[in-house]
Amino acid sequence: MAKITKAKQLTDRDRDILLDLARCRVLSLEQIKDQYWPKAKERTCLERLARLEKSGYLKSMDISAETPGRHMKVYCLDKKGRREVCGPEGLDKDDVFITHGKQNEILHQVRTNQVYFRLSQTERETYKIGDLLEKERGGRRAGGAEAPDAAYTSDEGEEIYIETDTGQYTGKQVKSKVRSFAGKKVIWVCPQNRVNFLQKHGARGEFLTY
Repeated sequence: MAKITKAKQLTDRDRDILLDLARCRVLSLEQIKDQYWPKAKERTCLERLARLEKSGYLKSMDISAETPGRHMKVYCLDKKGRREVCGPEGLDKDDVFITHGKQNEILHQVRTNQVYFRLSQTERETYKIGDLLEKERGGRRAGGAEAPDAAYTSDEGEEIYIETDTGQYTGKQVKSKVRSFAGKKVIWVCPQNRVNFLQKHGARGEFLTY
């Protein structure tokens, strides 16, 4: 890769990426490339993101994926990026995270956010990750109900829950979540080989596999 310099100015695409990161907290290189550079080489995406990172708009890190030995590059906002998306006509600064999250939760959040890019623009505007839902509710189990990994309001006005299992949930945990989500439409995100396990322990709804 050529020597990276700072981004001289933000493009509309840059601003859209920053807004996506503000809503999703953390996204993988693959997710960003598929959305904004679907036909370009990965290097093109990497170079632009590197310029934004050098300019202080975002931060990157490498994490371990589900398969041993495989790694994933992920991004989140930095302080300058948060300032760009917040303000009088933007998002609430207190609702935008500028850290990737806990090391063991980053992959979980990335997989959850796969649903985000399937949503309409109006649905994306209502998308909230679990950490924000917990903050709004005053705790993960405030009122006895467990907060999902993310939620959004559909174009039909229905609140949809998103719950992700990267292969770590026990049957007891799945049953607990199913009880807590009673009455809600749920999209379950998981590896293909986990669908039967989730269904066996009561999970119902749509299954988005990877």
